Order: sequence, then C-alpha cells, then structure tokens
Amino acid sequence: MKKSKTIFGDKPENTGIWHSIKFSRRKLPEELISKEKHRLFSELQEGSCTSTAIPLPRKETKWVWYAAASIVLLMAMGSFLFLKENSFETSYGQISTVKLPDGTTVTLNGNSVISYSPLSWNLFNTRKVRLEGEAFFEVEKKKVNGEKVKFQVVTTNLNIEVLGTRFNVADRESVETVVLEEGSVQVNIPNLEIPLQMVPGDFVGYDESKKRILQMVVLTEEYTSWKDKYILLDNKTLGELAQIITTVYGKKVVFKNMEDKKIPLEGKVPSDEIHVLISALSLATKLDIDIENEVVIISNSAQQVTK
Repeated sequence: MKKSKTIFGDKPENTGIWHSIKFSRRKLPEELISKEKHRLFSELQEGSCTSTAIPLPRKETKWVWYAAASIVLLMAMGSFLFLKENSFETSYGQISTVKLPDGTTVTLNGNSVISYSPLSWNLFNTRKVRLEGEAFFEVEKKKVNGEKVKFQVVTTNLNIEVLGTRFNVADRESVETVVLEEGSVQVNIPNLEIPLQMVPGDFVGYDESKKRILQMVVLTEEYTSWKDKYILLDNKTLGELAQIITTVYGKKVVFKNMEDKKIPLEGKVPSDEIHVLISALSLATKLDIDIENEVVIISNSAQQVTK
C-alpha cells in the first residue's frame, strides 16, 4: 500500500503550522436564520418540498380481519335470534292451544297465526301479540311493581287491550270481530277517537271494506264454541256456515241452488273433522252434501244453479 502525503508535506519543520492555526465559532445573524425559516415554511405550504416515503415492512394482519369478521357474524346472529318473533300457526281444520310466557292460554282456530316478540315481553313487560285468523284468549292477570300490566291483541285494524279476561278475536276476509266472555276489554278502532269499552256478552265488529262498526249483545257460545270442537248453528244460515267451511277448513263450497244459502240452521254439529261436520250438516238440512276433489257440493233442491 502506498503512503499518502500529508497536506503540508513530509518535512518535520512544517508541523509547526498546525499549532499556528486557530479556529473560532461564528454565529449566524438572527435575521438570516429567521429569513431561512420563513422560506422553508413557505415552501412546505406551497408543496414545493418533496419527500420520499420509505416503505415499512408490512406485518401480517389476516388473522385480525378473520377475528373481526367472526365477531361481527356472531353479533349479527345474536341480534337476529334476540329480535326474532315467536310464532305459532295452525293448518286448515286444526285447533291448537298455546301457552304464552305469562301463563296466558291461547286457543288457535284453523288457518290462524299468532306471534309475539320475546324482547318486548322479557325486557319491557309489553304483553302484545299479533293475530291473523281466529283465537280465544284466557289472559292471566299480571302486576309489575304493583302496577297492572295490560295485554294487547293486534289485528289488521284493531288493537284490543285487557288486563285479565276471556275473549274471542277473529280477523277474516276484511272483517274483524271481538266477543267478550268474561272481564273487560277496550277496543281501539281506526278513526274512532274514543276506544270502545266492552262488557261480558258484547260483540264488536269492524268491516274494513265498508268502514262500518257494529256493536251488539250476543250469546257468546255462538262465537266461541269452536274451541270446544263444535259449532253452534243457532242464528246462522247455511251460507254463513259455508263461509266458515271455506276459511277454517280451506274447502270451496258450491251451491247447486243459490236459494239454499238462506236456509236457517239450529242445533250443534261437531267441528273437529270436516267429514264428520259434513255428515252432520247433511242430516240436519236433509240436503245432499258431498266432498269431491276438495270441493264441498251442496245439492238436492228444487232449482239447480251452479255457482
């Protein structure tokens, strides 16, 4: 390796020069420093200064996303289960009894649905059920902190409020009815400012198509006997019973003679099985009543007219 030369040569006498050199600190004027700061700051604001971003090594974060997605999924499933309504449904011709969380008993007629929200019942003590079809209610009385908790039944247009009672509610073919057997009931009806107060034996009906309200006193058994698996025929016509057969049992009814619809009925017929009902009805009316391909045909009268 070659030796590098010194700045001032190799002669020993030149080394004294090092000792003769003196260094002194120089302080920049404050005005110059302030001016440079101002210039740099202006360039930063104008974006004239550029910088190069140095990429950092990326960490593996897939497991974090998987965990977050799992938590969101679990929360969604929990909310769905928590907010989901409980519902009970009957098929045509079926009668079923349901026990609600407060001990209230509900008897569902055929082709009916009842539903309620467990969230409202458990957290807010709101005893509310929705009904499509027909049901008989035996409502248990309930108190929370000494206060009576009302029980509500909601149909398409009506809101029925009770505390503890026995009553029947039907919502069929745009006609909704309430029949009170025991206790007291308050019925809220559209466009009626003051709710209707019912006492035992009262009937309240609302026809949505005609916007008509009907209130009268009735024999409650005529409207509630179905829960005991029979139909009380008193004050019914054959045409009215045909409508029951269609809505409750899902059978179309054809009258060969339209005048037969007006035949008045009386007595009782079993309702737990459609074929038994048809046989009993045939004996009571002296008419030929048969079921063919899910259609009930009523005939054997003077004039033969197909519906």
